[in-house]
Amino acid sequence: MSNTDLHQAFSERQQKLSDALGEIRRKMEGLMAENQRLREVVRLAESELRKRRDQVQHMEQEIQGLDDKRSEARARMDDVMEQLDTLLEQSESTPS
Repeated sequence: MSNTDLHQAFSERQQKLSDALGEIRRKMEGLMAENQRLREVVRLAESELRKRRDQVQHMEQEIQGLDDKRSEARARMDDVMEQLDTLLEQSESTPS
């Protein structure tokens, strides 16, 4: 092989390597862009998850408050029923 043939072969290989590196660079840039989009999606999903978790906690607190009020109302009703029973017993035991 002559010197010019070697130089031409070297230039061809160098061009192939440059083309391959360009292809790799384009694919890496595409992957980096996709990675950035996915990070944004994850960030939005995490934000939505926090919002929903806060809503659930708020609803659980409301339910607990309503449960407490219902228990309190039931206790008052039981107390009133006992007082009525006592009054009925007293009225039945006292002559008219």
